[in-house]
Amino acid sequence: MQNKHIENNGIQSEAAAIGVVAGTATDTRFGLDFLAARQVPGIGLAISASPQAQTQLQALGRNDLTRQLIEAIASLESAGAGAAMIYCNSLSGAVDMVAVRSAAAIPVISPLDVYAELTQRYRNFGLLAANCQSCANIEREILSGNPSAKVIGIGNLQIVEDIEDGMPAGMIVRQHALDDLAAALVKSGVQILILGCTHFDYFYEELLAHCDGIRLFLPSERMLAILQERAVQAA
Repeated sequence: MQNKHIENNGIQSEAAAIGVVAGTATDTRFGLDFLAARQVPGIGLAISASPQAQTQLQALGRNDLTRQLIEAIASLESAGAGAAMIYCNSLSGAVDMVAVRSAAAIPVISPLDVYAELTQRYRNFGLLAANCQSCANIEREILSGNPSAKVIGIGNLQIVEDIEDGMPAGMIVRQHALDDLAAALVKSGVQILILGCTHFDYFYEELLAHCDGIRLFLPSERMLAILQERAVQAA
């Protein structure tokens, strides 16, 4: 694993922290900030040094990447995490989640679990992901839940790199014509646009202003809710 430094979001609570595993330090921090804004203690670990390194990592054998994720979750569990949130769409789709959950001593949630729920409510999906590997994996998850679903997907790693470089959110929406993308998807009959990369929380509010006629969806809230529901059931 390239980055073994565990971060803390500074929230003090008697409840066990949620472990955040993400692709880079930036989306790890986004995950920790998301939990902190809801007063949930969190500790986080990134497995890659950059978006490009993360994409290259996904090109490794599935078994190798699965092993690295299992090791990351074990490190977070040893540091006090009572559950783990995979705060990375592309990582979630590139590993064997059955093996990850079997090996983990704590509950594990990923964005793919949330998308599986959406397949019962929608048929026409738009998808914006970090790369085409992630697009294909999320589309596969959608179609496994609803074989009649239609997915229009785009992978754009440059958006992720611009976020890592600190480009203002409004500029990202304009420069990458995401407002035009939303309008085009509406014309194609798309009902929901999934932001299939946790980096994209960054410009959610700015893009939402251009999403008349289409639902803009982030999985983060539902991932946390599922973990909290499981904690209550286990108590």
